[in-house]
Amino acid sequence: MARYWEWSNPFKIDPKETALIIVDMQKGFVDEGHCFFTPQAHEQIPLIADFKKFCNEVGIPVFMSVFAQDKDYHNDYYWFRNKERGLLNEDGSCKLRLGTDDCEMTKALESVGDDVVFTKYTYSCFSHTELETWLKKKRIRTVIICGTCTDWCVDSTIRDAYHKDYNVVVLADGVSTYPHAGAEPETWNTMLLDLWGEGFGRVVKAEEAKAEIKESLK
Repeated sequence: MARYWEWSNPFKIDPKETALIIVDMQKGFVDEGHCFFTPQAHEQIPLIADFKKFCNEVGIPVFMSVFAQDKDYHNDYYWFRNKERGLLNEDGSCKLRLGTDDCEMTKALESVGDDVVFTKYTYSCFSHTELETWLKKKRIRTVIICGTCTDWCVDSTIRDAYHKDYNVVVLADGVSTYPHAGAEPETWNTMLLDLWGEGFGRVVKAEEAKAEIKESLK
């Protein structure tokens, strides 16, 4: 079976019609000591920050999601699981609620210029948000996706983007997850990178994507 880097390329990345989507790289997931700390995501902050800076410099719009919950802003099933997942404070409030440090972007990814930071209360960046409207206004056809967690919000966003007919590019070294459901992060990443490459979009490393974009700008 072919690996993700062996699949052929059905499209090229055209920066004039491309946007970057950074999924949930907020303090709650990527900063040590916070409620849902994911070490692999923390390790990828420099790479994603560098790629974001590159996109800012070449005029590729950047959209960054923040996963948040509150009593009137949640998916019922996820809200129901908060206690079992260790996401409640002693007073019963949710740790990932709006207005808390956990729901702020990590410092290295703070917004600049026209960056858009938006909240969502479920997995996909397209679900119950204005993301698709913003992309259509900018006539975006290709989305580059990175962030956390691989098998939750990143996967859901990739699938939704594919089903909305966007060209999807995944940064292979810019997605992360944590051990759960009987599998280690490396297992989740390996399986999903291959799956995405087979059926949902291009999977490339960040430097490869940058090189392709630079070449198109010559």
